[in-house]
Amino acid sequence: MEQPTDADPAMEAPPVILDPGPEYADETRIFQGIPGIERAPNGRLWATWYGGGPGEGPHNFVMLATSGDDGETWSGLKLVVDPPNLVRAFDPCLWVDPLGRMWLFWAQAVQLWDGRAGVWAIVTENPGEETPQWSEPRRLSDGIMMNKPLALSNGEWLLPAAIWSNKPSAPEEYVHGSADGSGSNVIASTDLGATWSYRGGVDIPERRCDEHMLVERRDGALWMLVRTTYGIGESFSHDQGRTWSQGRQSWIPHVPAARFFIRRLASGNLLLVKHSPPDGRTRSHLTAYLSEDDGRTWEGGLLLDDRSGVSYPDGTQGEDGTIYVIYDFARHAEKQILMATFTEADVLSREAASERARLRVLVNQATGQREPEVLRLATNADAAPLTREPAARLALDAGQEWATLAVGEKLFTNREYTLDDLPEELAGTRFVRGPIERTAATVEADGVVWVLTPRPERNDDTLELALLRQGFERARVREFILFRASPANAVTLFQKRCSAGERIELGMWGVLALPAE
Repeated sequence: MEQPTDADPAMEAPPVILDPGPEYADETRIFQGIPGIERAPNGRLWATWYGGGPGEGPHNFVMLATSGDDGETWSGLKLVVDPPNLVRAFDPCLWVDPLGRMWLFWAQAVQLWDGRAGVWAIVTENPGEETPQWSEPRRLSDGIMMNKPLALSNGEWLLPAAIWSNKPSAPEEYVHGSADGSGSNVIASTDLGATWSYRGGVDIPERRCDEHMLVERRDGALWMLVRTTYGIGESFSHDQGRTWSQGRQSWIPHVPAARFFIRRLASGNLLLVKHSPPDGRTRSHLTAYLSEDDGRTWEGGLLLDDRSGVSYPDGTQGEDGTIYVIYDFARHAEKQILMATFTEADVLSREAASERARLRVLVNQATGQREPEVLRLATNADAAPLTREPAARLALDAGQEWATLAVGEKLFTNREYTLDDLPEELAGTRFVRGPIERTAATVEADGVVWVLTPRPERNDDTLELALLRQGFERARVREFILFRASPANAVTLFQKRCSAGERIELGMWGVLALPAE
């Protein structure tokens, strides 16, 4: 595709470090996750993930490790992709193409998200070697791709690259749009990956970071599945991805806004790995299913890991039929990258009973710890006096529920974050517990509404500007740590007297609350 010519550090090829130094050691990383896995034709396994810094942000870099003994042991880092300054490398993906070459893809953007980002790749012709030779980094398209490309039956390759709907968090001078348009897009190659160009896309309602995957059905149609705030959205194409049906909610149940994995197996069956928690909300109970009818029905249900905090499955399959699934666990605490291996028979029997079944195989664990910080919380003494009465009456959207703020109380339906602290004047405050990505309600009776969100200097995921534009004002309540003992999660209270009929919709991330009655 034609490359943008405007100045942007994210457009510059990053260093690919083939001998990572001690600054990338396991004991230095205090955050890591979002893995991918592939298997070379000779059986060598490769794993990728990203980390660096306190969380998602400009300090992120991509890592690569390998195993020559089917995952019994894993190497240290064999390769690191680490752009300088404000640019981060994230959402990596591994793919062995039909020619036997292995691609390492990653996304690159200024800070968390700059409105355009870009899909980059390096390729090796010899993935069976422990230390292969790699091509120079090449930018393939705008967008973010974290799930494997699809090789169509007609020989074309499709790459799922998203232009997020999220508001950019980069400095204004680094914010760019994309000519491809915002959506769950498809980038195509008709020459075995030599060139790539935009083919089509769809803007599925309430998509969140997209993370879309493509399946070619037996009738030739393409099935796109997309991460959304309600679970999984879907769309269909009957012209190899040029046009897509109107997006809709898939019937496949899933927790709100979480990655899942789907692929065609050598048998022709489809494999689906997703969360199946009893509460329908928590990132737990990572489970594998099979479909013999192109996803219309699903059978089995092999539980890979039931713990809260497991997420982001990716997978591949060996020539003997063994299925390999990689995922992360507790990105800021245990910081583990884990693998499970199993067969289709294990999935159907719902038991890891075969000789090839292994669960919770450790691929990598980072052990870095956050250094103690001198935390200075704002008093907000210059803000407006706290307003309590009368409290508004709200009608909550589906998937939201009322709870009371108290230390230890769970804050979101799809995260295990619990309240760390609470100012005395907020004791008894009712709040709306919903997905961290979306809270929505309609005002039924006039009154005061509160919103808790970080300020911009604390966290890129702040709603302050949007709230001020809607008429909210900062209230005279001290800053306090909402969850995970992190200064990035220090929140300020915003308040507004709302009128009946008003809609309140909060994105990533804010907590909607009402004064105690």
